[in-house]
Amino acid sequence: MKFLILLMLSTSVLALKPHTAIYTLAVSDFEIADVHIVLNKENNIYTYTLNAQTKGLIALIKDYQIRSKSTFSIDQFGVQSQRYQNFERDGDTIKKDIDIQLEKNQVDPLNQTLAISNALEKNPHKKDFYFLLNNGKRISKKHYSRKHNSEDTIKIISADGETEVYFSRKQHYIPTLIRNKKVTYRLKTLRLSPPL
Repeated sequence: MKFLILLMLSTSVLALKPHTAIYTLAVSDFEIADVHIVLNKENNIYTYTLNAQTKGLIALIKDYQIRSKSTFSIDQFGVQSQRYQNFERDGDTIKKDIDIQLEKNQVDPLNQTLAISNALEKNPHKKDFYFLLNNGKRISKKHYSRKHNSEDTIKIISADGETEVYFSRKQHYIPTLIRNKKVTYRLKTLRLSPPL
């Protein structure tokens, strides 16, 4: 089962207000996990975490867990990743254990949709999004384009056409739906953290 798309999932900027979001992960319309994402901010440094584990009967067949963490800042050029950590376990086997420091002008797999949210918040009419993505193995150029607008929804598609992300204007440009081949993520709940 391919869980890499989980790392692409990230919720909104919400003016970069700390928040918690829960997404439902489904494969072929069958729910297999809840994905918990939390954005915290302290001294202008953001910490973005993702935790997911298969649930219910699926966990008896496929016991898969992902824990990811992205530390970044925001400047006039957008999201600037500093550190990316990703741990994936399949049963008793460790699939990934990544811990890297990133260079300026790079995003990581966890915060790349957050980078799009940030760009949309700053310029709601932006049509193209370019990033240098560092996944711990290689650095690649990523391009996303706006393909559809409605009163509330902005649809963004990856250049290879494999990933669609739907952002909600009414919810501060958070992704409400992410699709990649047979995998779908739907926003289930969103809670803003109280101001400090």
